Amino acid sequence: MANELMETGEVEFFGVDFTPSTIVINNEDELTKTIEDYAAKYKGLVFNEEGVKDAKNVRAEMRGVAKSLDDKRKEVKKEYNKPLALFEKRIKKLTETIQEVITPIDEGIKNLEEQERLSKQNEIETQVNKQLEEQSDFVKGSFLYNPKWLNKTVAMKKVSEEVEEQIKLLLKEEQQIKANEDIITNYCKAVKVEPQGWLSVLKNGNTAPEVMKMIDKSLADVKEREQAEIERKQREEELAIAKKDSYVETSVEKLEDKFEEPDFTDLEKPVVQTYKLEITGTIEQLNALNTFIIDNGMGVRSV
Repeated sequence: MANELMETGEVEFFGVDFTPSTIVINNEDELTKTIEDYAAKYKGLVFNEEGVKDAKNVRAEMRGVAKSLDDKRKEVKKEYNKPLALFEKRIKKLTETIQEVITPIDEGIKNLEEQERLSKQNEIETQVNKQLEEQSDFVKGSFLYNPKWLNKTVAMKKVSEEVEEQIKLLLKEEQQIKANEDIITNYCKAVKVEPQGWLSVLKNGNTAPEVMKMIDKSLADVKEREQAEIERKQREEELAIAKKDSYVETSVEKLEDKFEEPDFTDLEKPVVQTYKLEITGTIEQLNALNTFIIDNGMGVRSV
């Protein structure tokens, strides 16, 4: 029988006999009628302030009846469950006996499975390293292991095929990256900008057309700033010239204020002559000339 138990894993040979218990309430009909009549006696009863004491007495009496019935239920349930509790205790003890044997077997199986997993993992790593041996740093750095390869159902042939397929995809990706870098480098040379920074932008996940649009916008912004600077300098120069002209004109007006007609009645005085001149010079030079004319009493008239 023990051998049969080991082979089948069943315990049908050790059947359990039990007789379903029947719980009978003696004089149940009479008890039911008594309880219903008792409840009906007080059902819907309304108490006023003067009858609070009577109401409390009725409530206590009703609770006492309900508790008596529930206590009987608990008593019967306890006795009814005793055979079941004893049965469960015996079965639990038998189960623990079996579990004492299962536990070390289970641990041994897990250890063997872990050893098999590590062995397959080493085999996979060896296979992958062999296939990646002559590949570029990009392919080696981007390659990803598939955790499903460790499953027992996945053969090493399938692992090798998936590794080869991933390498092909990474090579295509590397070629595309190199092509994009060449596009950006050549474009930067064409528009005369340093490519290194824009190559970094490309590596951040932007496409070559996107980076080219960024370059165009950057150049447009630079050109706009340069044009704004040129216009600013022009405005400053125009303002400086306007200030200089205003100063010279003011100086001439001051000289006119000091001009006096020469007195020809005195023949002993030197003859005054008039010349029309166009004088060019810096502000400092014109100031010096202005001072000289005033100091020497010379007359000036604007034409």
